[in-house]
Amino acid sequence: MSAAAVAPSKRVAVVGAGPSGLATVKELLAEGHRPTCFEQAADLGGVFRYGEDGVVWESCRLTSSAPLTAFSDFPMGPGQTGHLPVGEYVDYLRRYCTAFGVTPHLRFGTRVEAVEPHPDGGWRVRTRAANGVAEERFDAVAICSGLHQHPHVPVFPGQEGFPGTIMHGASYRRPADVAGKRVLIVGAGESGADVVAEVAEHAAETVLSLRRGVGVQKRISFGHPGDYRTSRLVHSTAQWVFQSRDPADDEKRRVYRWLCLPLVLVDKVLQLVHRAGWELLPLVRTPHADERRVNVETWRLTKRLLHESGGALAEQFGTKSDEFVRAIARGRCRRVGAIARFDGPRVQFEDGSRFDPDLVILCTGFETRLPMLDPAFGAAPRYLHTFHPEIGADLGFIGFLRPAFGAIPPLAELQARWFALLQSGSRVLPSAETMAAAIAYWTDVRASYFRPVGDRLGHLVDHTSFCDALASEIGCKPTRAALRRQSRAFRRRFYAAPFVAAQYRMVGPHAAPEVARAVIEALPVVHTPPELGYLHLRWLASRALHRVLGPAFAPKLALD
Repeated sequence: MSAAAVAPSKRVAVVGAGPSGLATVKELLAEGHRPTCFEQAADLGGVFRYGEDGVVWESCRLTSSAPLTAFSDFPMGPGQTGHLPVGEYVDYLRRYCTAFGVTPHLRFGTRVEAVEPHPDGGWRVRTRAANGVAEERFDAVAICSGLHQHPHVPVFPGQEGFPGTIMHGASYRRPADVAGKRVLIVGAGESGADVVAEVAEHAAETVLSLRRGVGVQKRISFGHPGDYRTSRLVHSTAQWVFQSRDPADDEKRRVYRWLCLPLVLVDKVLQLVHRAGWELLPLVRTPHADERRVNVETWRLTKRLLHESGGALAEQFGTKSDEFVRAIARGRCRRVGAIARFDGPRVQFEDGSRFDPDLVILCTGFETRLPMLDPAFGAAPRYLHTFHPEIGADLGFIGFLRPAFGAIPPLAELQARWFALLQSGSRVLPSAETMAAAIAYWTDVRASYFRPVGDRLGHLVDHTSFCDALASEIGCKPTRAALRRQSRAFRRRFYAAPFVAAQYRMVGPHAAPEVARAVIEALPVVHTPPELGYLHLRWLASRALHRVLGPAFAPKLALD
């Protein structure tokens, strides 16, 4: 019997109708609760909704592929395998709402002004809409407004005397905004990288200012989205083997290398083959000399940017497109150092270079602000980025995390499932002390995994291991027993195909094994046969080391 059948139905306020809020409404409905979702915009989609009052531009596409962005029990449509335009993704969200009865629970044009404890228990939510201000009492509240609501706009010395235009990347909409202009762009994160690439094709002159290097992954690799290589097999070793340069892990790495010396040597050989045959050879196959030059220069600049970032690709927040690097290689964009100061119409950079822009676009990210909440309630860190230890389960934060490589919606969906089960009473949070200890543990993990950026990106998580952690709380993490009941072909794709959310519908609350099976069996395996063999041996070695040497050598992704 489900929790919804034995626990009282709760009134729950959901703030924000982006992917996180929509998934939260859907999961609350599945548990028999009564959600109301407040959205200040006139339509659903959150940051993916294109409009003059939004934060995405006309040609914006998702940085994660469709299969890795889809919710666990609602696959994308036929043929949607690449990086969707934001309009197509919002259409997907609309179909999701229709399929699960979410739409009637959405209140558009309604801004949440305050969320505060109600004197009689629960929460008082004050909202403002066209018909005025209203207050309602709810048993629980899910904050789903996300990390991308408030643009971060740095102020540089002398900026007040600049005669041109300065705007945040969230205000950029279309190439006409930059046509014929000299444009300076600051930053090359996920959105910034795509803005640079588009601006460089249409502006009279484009300059990119970076204060540090960037970890860049190609959006398309060998005909498939780059994130298709994110599989359980790839993540079968202990985290510290490849994803940490923390000196505290040095001794374990030495033990691993000596005990797995043949595998380490094979890994080195595969890396050389990959660089020579799978990276460089395709670059020079084109018959056009200029295109060969651009391909090789893009490859060289990508390696240089990674070196200047201060860490390996897996150790930092990644930029999932190299098109801006190609713009530099083609001579359409010039890279300079960090801004030192503005001097009238001129910008001086720390590397000594100068530029006189007409327009400055600040792709400098967003600030996490929650003006509707008392700072004590909204303060991070939180238990698994979801619950404040001193407040408990009736105030959840869904989608306030960002994977280094991966997508937010599947993580937010897992948080939403957990939140809904807690409201039903079928799951219970640990004690405040246990949650505080877990927060300290994950803080240390982040500092170890993401040494170049972990001190300034407190919301950064490792996508695969954090999915498993949330799934363990829900009770939907796949098990070896469940896998043994599947065909050999299914098991092969489960481990070697892209890491998708459908795996978390195989078992547990609201399982949909037929959906999971259909999604996973349709996935391609993009690893080459030699690579698959090596990865399988590495997986077996990791399991053996774990059994012999203990938990410190546990594989990053291990099934119960």
